[in-house]
Order: sequence, then structure tokens, then C-alpha cells
Amino acid sequence: MPSPFSSNSPQGDDTPELPPPPKYHSAVGGIRQLIFGRSLPTSGAGHQRLPKYLALPIFSSDALSSNAYATEAILGILMILQGAHGSALPYALPIAVGICALLIVVVLSYQQIIYAYPDGGGAYPVSRDNLGTLAALVAAGSLLVDYVLTVAVSVAAGMAAVVTMAPGLHTHLVPICLVIILVITLLNLRGVRETGGVFAAPTYVFVVAVVTTILAGVFAIATHASYATNALQAGHAINGNLIPFQTVGIYLLLQAFSQGCTALTGVEAISNTVPLFQKPEDKNAVITMRWMALLAIVMFFGLTYIAQQFGIQPMDQHAGGYKSVVGMVAERAWPPALHWMFWVVQISTALVLVLAANTAFAGFPQLASMLARDNFLPRQLANFGDRLAFSNGIIILAVAAGALIYLFNGIVEELLALYAIGVFTSFTLAQIGMVLRWLRLRTPGWQLSLFFNALGALATGAVTLVIGYSKFADGAIISPHFHFGPYHPHYGAWLVIVLVPIMVVTFYKINRHYMQLREELTLEGFTPVEPSRNVVLVLVPRLHRGIVEALAYARVVSEDARAVYIETSPENTKRLKEEWDTWSGGMPLVIIESPYRSLIGPMLRYIEAVQSERTDDVVTVVVPELVTRKWWHRILHNQAGPLLRFALSSRHDVIVTSVRYFLEK
Repeated sequence: MPSPFSSNSPQGDDTPELPPPPKYHSAVGGIRQLIFGRSLPTSGAGHQRLPKYLALPIFSSDALSSNAYATEAILGILMILQGAHGSALPYALPIAVGICALLIVVVLSYQQIIYAYPDGGGAYPVSRDNLGTLAALVAAGSLLVDYVLTVAVSVAAGMAAVVTMAPGLHTHLVPICLVIILVITLLNLRGVRETGGVFAAPTYVFVVAVVTTILAGVFAIATHASYATNALQAGHAINGNLIPFQTVGIYLLLQAFSQGCTALTGVEAISNTVPLFQKPEDKNAVITMRWMALLAIVMFFGLTYIAQQFGIQPMDQHAGGYKSVVGMVAERAWPPALHWMFWVVQISTALVLVLAANTAFAGFPQLASMLARDNFLPRQLANFGDRLAFSNGIIILAVAAGALIYLFNGIVEELLALYAIGVFTSFTLAQIGMVLRWLRLRTPGWQLSLFFNALGALATGAVTLVIGYSKFADGAIISPHFHFGPYHPHYGAWLVIVLVPIMVVTFYKINRHYMQLREELTLEGFTPVEPSRNVVLVLVPRLHRGIVEALAYARVVSEDARAVYIETSPENTKRLKEEWDTWSGGMPLVIIESPYRSLIGPMLRYIEAVQSERTDDVVTVVVPELVTRKWWHRILHNQAGPLLRFALSSRHDVIVTSVRYFLEK
């Protein structure tokens, strides 16, 4: 009968044919499989690619759902000058037009990145190949921070929609947000395809609900519907009492524009995850991005227009009775007979905002894995988990987003103070990198691609400067309602600016460690020195079956094997000597007195004495260790073995071997 480990390879190599693993390795393994799903083989990675109808809700949910708070963010800034002398709210519409034009430019320029870099990664590989390492790491750090903010803002905004329907949940905002992040994390750990099935329906329902609400609002405005009379009158009063531009000032408009640019967050997610699309990956990614842009423009501009025409003013989320702008639009756009659409809009908005965090859960681990493969992040981040997902990156993202939710109390307007500047920094670096690429390569059709990327570089660069100025100049007034303890909003924005350089320095330090490791471990020019003798020292606390087995192992390893007993009690030493000749197998026993009852110190001194005997030997310390059937039994036994192993862990000239003995009953 052939061995189950014999090789049946037609190439005749030495790869063993292993028996299949058992269904469950343990009770813990069974629970783990129930939660995360059955492990998938590496050969199944290609089968986890997404069709366009699933890729749209997974990778575009952030860009689409940001319309639920982008309009509210603009109106929140313009409300600063709201009063008896007039209103600045009508400026929201031209600001929205500018943001929609910017979105078109960004999408056109990112299409060129998708075609040029079908392996994904977006701004990071573009900057790495065309601008150098420093620019690439700045882009990567900015995007990683933005992904964390995407999760925090999306979940917090989703709960704001829930509070609109159920105000009593306002006091439980933070714990509910943390539970939601945990659920999304578990879904992503199961793998992208199963996550896509969960995310598709709410996203499509949200899009249909918002678009039909916009159409209903346009109908009510055009027909002067009676059920919308009060809202229309309020809108006419606001629009007819416009504060002059000189009074509003360029600074306030820049503030509103920078806050509204949160509508563009998530646009780059598709270019970062091109390898997850079905073949042809680049073509399917471009088509998906175009659909995302079209839907985002219709929803963002439509909601801003309806909100302006109805005279809707955002409410303070800190106060009771809060209602979101999207909720107020739905309340006033639909006639009483169709008021149930308000609940459809709010429920779908809440779901898609919460699930929009999935965009970051797809992009963050993918980008982190690329940095890890380039030795700028720990290599564990490049490893696939059991479900062909980058599990380590998913977990890190969840922890970081949860920390932000806790620190900022789950309030959207406070989290938005940190938003947008990171993503536009990466936008700008990516577009500049693409311009240099086309000028260098001059591939067929490069002129048109150069035009789109140059336009994108100018537009996103200008917006980056606008956002930087608006968030940091004059104290960065973000909202008239803002109060985060003793902190001012610009502190949060400065946090992002400070964090990215810290991340870049950390990337370089990690990379330097891996480079030094490679230099020290290389086989190039290496001449191994074989030790002529191996001295084995067995720690013997007393004699029993487990110790006898350790002694037998030591005799097999080396002819020079010695048992070492640290004497803390003369009575125990006497008993050990009486039994030693019977069970030791002839191994010499070294007794070391320890007047201060210390174990580690005398053992270390004896190891040094053995090493001083000869310079061409190696010392191996055998540590017998008891393994109990129940975990809590371990605390009932002496932990001298693990303590000694820990003390020797930093000694490069000593080999430590554990010989375990098990309690079966």
C-alpha cells in the first residue's frame, strides 16, 4: 500500500500528496466555519471576481450614498449667514453645478488610470511609477486615512437617517454604530461575492427611491401642488431674499464648496479594485465608473435643487428632533397618499449609508496589500484569508473606524471636518503622475489621454488648495452647531495633515527593516560554519514521566547531554539523587545551589559557563512543559519552563527546545 505522502506528480517532483483535511479540526473550528464560511482554495481566487451589476453597489456605494450628506454639508455652511437680512442658501445650486463638473473631470481622468493600470491600486502605483516613492507613499497614506473616514462617516450618516425616523435612538448612537461596523466586518471576512449579494439590493432601492423622489419634487414644484405650498413659499422667500455676494464672501463659499466635495469621495475605489472585476477587467471597470458618475450627478444635483426650491434648512444633529435634509425632501416631495415613500427613502438611505462603508472595506485591504508587497507595511497584510479576502486589512480598518466613531461621538458634521483633503491629495498626485507617463511613453492616442489627465490635475490640484485654505484659514469654521468638547473643527483637519507624514515616516521605517533583514539573511557570499559539538542542557525540576521523556530526547540529540537541577530546597535535592540513577539513563546531573531561590539567574550563569568551555559548540536548552487538557488547569502549575524560554528568547547563541508532556485524563 503506497504512503499517503508519496509523490504522484507527473513531473516527478517531491511535492507530497496530502490527505484531505477533516471537516472540523475542533469545536472552535466549527464555530469559525459557521461565522466566516468554508475555507476556499487559492485556485478559486478567479471565481471571486464580480460582474458589473454587483461591482456597482460594492465599489460605488460610497460615491452614491455621499449624496445623502453632501447637500446637507453645503447648506450647513451657508446657514451661517441665515437671518433677517437675507439668505445665502441659494448659492448651494451653483456650488452643486461646480461639484458635478468636477466629478465629470475626475471620472474622465480616472478612466485613463484604469486602462493604464489594470492591476488596480489607483493613485499609489501611478505615483510610484511616475513621481517616485515619496509621492506614492503620500498618496497611499492619504487614501488609507480617507478609507477609514469613509467607514466612520458612512455609518454615522446612516444612523442619522435612522434617528430621523426614530429620534429616541439618538442617545445610543455610538454603540449602535460600533455594532454596525462589526457586522460589516464579518460580512467582508466571508468574501467579496457573498458581500456583494447583501449590498446590491439596498443600493439599487436607494437609487430608485431618491431618483423618484427628485422626480416627485420636480412635479410638485412645476404644478405648485397644494401639499407642497408651504414648502414652496418658504423656498420663494429664501431665494428672493438673496444676500449679495460681497456680503457672503469668497471664504464662506469656499467652505461650502469644500464640504460639498465630500460627494466625490469613493470615486477612486473602482480604479483601486480593477482586479476584482470579471474579465475584461478594465472595460468593465470603466463602464461601472460611468454609471456611477451618471447616477451620482443626477442624485446630488437633484437633491440640492429640490432642497433649495423647498427652502429646506439643515438641523443640528446634537439637538433632539433631528431630521436629515434627505428626509425633509422626501416629506415635502410626496403627496399624502404616497407618504409611505418617505419611509422607503429613509430606510433605503439608512441601509445604503451603512453599507457604503463596504467600498472602503474593498479598497483599504487591496491598497494595504500592495504596500505590503512593496515592503512598506507588514507582510501579513498581503496574505489572503480563508475566504480569499485580505482579512488583516479588513480588521485594521474596522478598529480604526470604530475608534473615530467613539472619539467623535458618531456625529456626521464633526467627522466631515477631517474629510476630503486626503482623497483630493491622492487625486492630484495620480493625475500629475499620469501626465508624466503620457509625455514619457507617447503610446497610441496619448494626446487625448494627456488632455484628460492634465485637466484632472489642474482641477483636483485647485480643489486641494481650496479645501486646504477653507479648512485651515481663520480657524476653519465648519458649522455653527459644532461643539466637540474643547476642540475646534480645524483641529480635526490638522489631525489628517499631521497623520499622513507620520504614516509616510512609518512606511520608510518598515521598508528599511525589511531591507536590512534581506541583507542579513542573503545567501550571497555566505559560508556556513558547522559547530563541532552540541551541548544539551535539560532543566529538571524533579523526576516524573514527562521529565524522563525529555531526558531520552536529549540523549538522542547529543552525546553531551546534561541534566541541570537548580537547588532551592535541600530536602528535594536528596529525593532527586535517590531516584536519579534508576531513571536518568546514565546522564550526568548538575546541581546548582540557589540560595536566593532564583531559577533564571543560576541557569543563565551555567549556560555562560558551558559556552566558555569551547568556542566551536552550540548550546541547546531543553525545557520540559506540561500541557493540560483544560486551559484553566495551567494556572494551577508552576510556569518555570515558559519563564526560562522567555528569558532565553533574545539570546542568539542558545537554541531553546520545548519537550511537552500531556495530561490525558
